[in-house]
Amino acid sequence: MMHSSSMIQPHHALKVSQVNLALVALGALINTASYGSIAPVVVALLSFAAVQLLLIMTPLGGHAEQRMFNRVFAVGFVMAGVAAFYANQLQDTAQLFSDPAGFFEMATGKARDLSLVELEIIHEGALAIVIWQTMYDLFAELGFDKGRYIGVSINVLAVALSGVIGIKILRHIFGNDDYRFRRMTLLVSACGMFWLFAGIHLRDSMVLLGITALAYAWVRFLAKPDLSWRLSQIIVWSVFSQTLLVFLRGEFVFVPAAMMIAAFAALILSAKQDLRRHLVRFGLLILGGGAVVAFALIFMQDLIAVLDRGREGYLELARDQHGADSLGIALIVNQPLPIRLVLASIYLYVSPIPFWSGFQLESVYNVFKSANVVFFYFVLPLLAISILRLFRNKQGRSCSVLFMLFLTLGFTLAIAGTSLETRHFGAFLIPIFVLASIPDLRVRNVRLQYRQYLFVVLLGVIVVHLAWIILNSH
Repeated sequence: MMHSSSMIQPHHALKVSQVNLALVALGALINTASYGSIAPVVVALLSFAAVQLLLIMTPLGGHAEQRMFNRVFAVGFVMAGVAAFYANQLQDTAQLFSDPAGFFEMATGKARDLSLVELEIIHEGALAIVIWQTMYDLFAELGFDKGRYIGVSINVLAVALSGVIGIKILRHIFGNDDYRFRRMTLLVSACGMFWLFAGIHLRDSMVLLGITALAYAWVRFLAKPDLSWRLSQIIVWSVFSQTLLVFLRGEFVFVPAAMMIAAFAALILSAKQDLRRHLVRFGLLILGGGAVVAFALIFMQDLIAVLDRGREGYLELARDQHGADSLGIALIVNQPLPIRLVLASIYLYVSPIPFWSGFQLESVYNVFKSANVVFFYFVLPLLAISILRLFRNKQGRSCSVLFMLFLTLGFTLAIAGTSLETRHFGAFLIPIFVLASIPDLRVRNVRLQYRQYLFVVLLGVIVVHLAWIILNSH
């Protein structure tokens, strides 16, 4: 049997490399045709080589990690080409005159000679602008024009590295499980929201990377919690992450504290029962409770104001776009908070409705969002199986798995109660994909259960879309 496995592995590696090679070739063709230059290809390959060297020479790497990075980079490079075609050939206004254009202009000149703090005062996402600006200047020193493809290449790298960290999370939770590693690679590379993060000149790829890295730090801590050095590390990392988020997306300043709450809840509720661990949990609970109270006293007023402004802003945008009496506004945004949270949480996973609304030639932003919802039709059954299994089977409730579950539920409710924007929700998708990696579809009963749940999801999609067609025909 061992001999058989060793004979199979090279074949799989060759197959994956051929797929990646085909994707890179396609991406090179699209990018070159769109920009009328091979510069985007050269920049992408140089960036890829630099990070590959990092993976090889540091503990960040590994066979599954490199497989993830290679596949996500290749897919992201293709999607960057698709976005470039929309911007350069189809004059995509969402890229040329909205947030992506503002970030591009700031990163290529307008932000020059401004400190990070000064930049944050005049433009959101200051840290992302500084990172892009540094790379634009670096490639300019090498003789490249400051084309949008340089900033987009950084986004592709950030999404790919987020996938690498996702593999690291799986290693800590499930060990060296190649089946789950492959599932995670498929989920990250096929996610339409990650295509959007990689292909469009927005800060979301860096927000995703920062939040995923913080989640990984907590998983490492939960694997062996103590009251000394490891606790000090995670506190320092949380404070550092909060500072970064202030300069990336101010609305997410609550994330480190939310992860702390989720981690302490997971410690208390996990299934292991030894006395020492309970004592450690008690100590951590006291410290964590104190930290949460301190956070509440210091930040809660500002946090509520930020979240309320975000909700009002998106409510106004929704009304401008769809009318105050539209079905979406009536059913979700104008409902009392408890009902809105439930309906909006579901809506995050199944929007846009109709799913085909984004498949057009006006904006690639909407194309990626429509592709994302089709992708999630097939992910939702995996999530349902995982969550039901955790409720029924105490043995599967490890600290880290419960932590992933609490992050999924908590951040879903947070976005549902505020912006209701799937792009913001995308920053929290890696924990969701960790949960979706739990079901083993090689087991006949699990595979049958997945098919049954998928049938229910697709049936619901058909019913909702038929209702939408009927309502909009009058």
